Amino acid sequence: MEHFKKAICVIDTSSIINLDQILLAKRDILYYIRRFFDVHVCNIIREELDRHQGLVASREVTYWPRFLSSVRYAPIVLTDDGSVIGPFYTTPPIVFGADGAGERGNARVALELLLNREAGHAVFVTDDEKASNQFLHSMRQAFPGLDLWTSSDVILYLGAVLLREGRTTYDDVRAALRDVFAARGRAKSYEERTDAERSAIIKKYSASVNDLRLVKRITAHWRI
Repeated sequence: MEHFKKAICVIDTSSIINLDQILLAKRDILYYIRRFFDVHVCNIIREELDRHQGLVASREVTYWPRFLSSVRYAPIVLTDDGSVIGPFYTTPPIVFGADGAGERGNARVALELLLNREAGHAVFVTDDEKASNQFLHSMRQAFPGLDLWTSSDVILYLGAVLLREGRTTYDDVRAALRDVFAARGRAKSYEERTDAERSAIIKKYSASVNDLRLVKRITAHWRI
């Protein structure tokens, strides 16, 4: 895995927090992200992670402030949301404004890397529901080179690779999916969530497990 071509990964603070302490093949998921992806983030992601240190606890995440400092990308072309990104939409995306600064900054990073041909494809990782609204979904439709993932998608991708290499098991990947869904929104415990929120989590987890079953079937028949 040392010489494969890495995809660009633009990751949001919410997913860094949710993936903290999630293990696969005896390694932290955040470790694999550092190794398997070419990570780029806007400057504010480091600041957001610093402000949320109380929500993370693994040894791996202690490397991330320094790591994020080394992969910060400051867009020099796509800097004016109103005049550059705004016209792509019939109505202003909800994310515009004081809130969602990390998502907006990361969106500019991803688009500039694509349009300047510094990357042929970028994966935008976030678990923030507001960031996955019309703003990012419309951007994904307008720019097919930008793909929108959640933390569970990251685990499915890594699970497929590690299953293929014989470094993990189906049950371990399923456990990682269970743990990341339980971790989503660490500021609110499962007991504090409404019945509707719990049902939504269970539904999304079930969908991810169904996807994992397909991954298992494919990797089980992969030619060595």
